[in-house]
Amino acid sequence: MRTKRLSETQVACGRRALLDELGISEGSRRAVTERTGYGCGCPECAAMQWNTQRLEHWICGRLSAAGADEAEVDAQIGDIPVDIYWRRGDRRCVVEVRSGPLDITAARAHRNHLRAAGIDDVLWVCPQGFWVPLLPAVGIADFSPAAADYRIDQGMLAASETGFAAPVRDSTELRDFLESWVCGETHWGHADLTTGGWSDVGTWEQHTAAQAAMIEHQRTELRDQRVELAVSRQTVRDKQRLIGRLHKRIDRAGANADAEAITMSGLRSELVAQERASASLRASIGRMDRTLNQWQWLTCCAMLLVLTVMVGATVLR
Repeated sequence: MRTKRLSETQVACGRRALLDELGISEGSRRAVTERTGYGCGCPECAAMQWNTQRLEHWICGRLSAAGADEAEVDAQIGDIPVDIYWRRGDRRCVVEVRSGPLDITAARAHRNHLRAAGIDDVLWVCPQGFWVPLLPAVGIADFSPAAADYRIDQGMLAASETGFAAPVRDSTELRDFLESWVCGETHWGHADLTTGGWSDVGTWEQHTAAQAAMIEHQRTELRDQRVELAVSRQTVRDKQRLIGRLHKRIDRAGANADAEAITMSGLRSELVAQERASASLRASIGRMDRTLNQWQWLTCCAMLLVLTVMVGATVLR
């Protein structure tokens, strides 16, 4: 999200307007009578333009002193204007000097166009900022140092204790960096997936070795994890087979239990029928007992009556 600071006065200075559009205005601003794009004639812009031009010519001189076969300020690569072009043998490189923040997208597109035109490498010399690690750039602390003592405070890498390339805390002289760059001893590379920096070949060798060791360690861990995963999968398959057998046993036991339940139901029905028959027989036996008792009483009564008649007949004679 782009933010702008509102001001009661009209901002006519091109450099200040650019910084204001980026949301990093430099405090109080003065209105001037004329404005031509982002380069006006105010004292601050003129001083910054002079410092930038002085740095460009100083870099060109250092490149020639370091062994460049050709070095030119404000050169043309095809139809692409560049700040500094230099060549050593078959190696062709470009230096772009910027006194303000860099547009990451535009800078990458510019670098791609130059590489398509045959340029091997592009160096951005710019102020410090978040854009420096994202581009082949070096961050300069001061564009107007005393005695042209330009120093790099951002963009340089060195091997850390673990072997990986890490940002250098101390500043580096731009003069030494240009000499090693021309000689092919310093190169730009990626420290991680998104950021990078400049360092010598030895640092990149250590960084590559550390990355190879880390990759090998991760490969070993991955292999161990795959073995553990295979063992876990085999254990899961064994448990699944055991669970399947247990389910089959449970199904068979359920079927047997259902069959036994049916058998028990039949037995219960037979027992109920037998109990009913037994109850019927008990009732019949009870009735027969009562009938026999009644007949016994009747027989006894008849016998007593006959005996009485006989005794009476005997007495009457």
